[in-house]
Amino acid sequence: MPKLKTKEEREFYHKYHIANTTNIYTCKINAVMINTHNGIKHEMKKLQVCYEIKKLGSSFITEAERNKKRGEERKIVDVVDLSARKEIEIIDMHENDFQIQKYRAEGIIPVIVNPMACEKCGLLFPERNKKHICQVCNALCTNL
Repeated sequence: MPKLKTKEEREFYHKYHIANTTNIYTCKINAVMINTHNGIKHEMKKLQVCYEIKKLGSSFITEAERNKKRGEERKIVDVVDLSARKEIEIIDMHENDFQIQKYRAEGIIPVIVNPMACEKCGLLFPERNKKHICQVCNALCTNL
């Protein structure tokens, strides 16, 4: 198993475990785990993100579940950059724009497979319409 360089990396690493198991099972470092419930584009984007992290000399884990505390919901994260201590979610079409906005507010980095820049707010969202306006801005315009 590859060694993690710093104490902070090790501490961050131990906040996650293999999905759908107890938290005594740790994830493999620098190994890309494939989830067949996702599409091929999603998985290829995950590989590309992991390649970029490794190219920078950092360590990562994939398909890692957070060790939950009482009252918290289960959360499986697509990619965790251990060196930067960041969570990355690969977004294809399953999440709506409000969920993506929530990820950004929580500090999770959304990586969009087929991105479109919203013409109102300028943020990236999956391309869902020809107007190039995200669901969040569209809801704000409708409520006015």
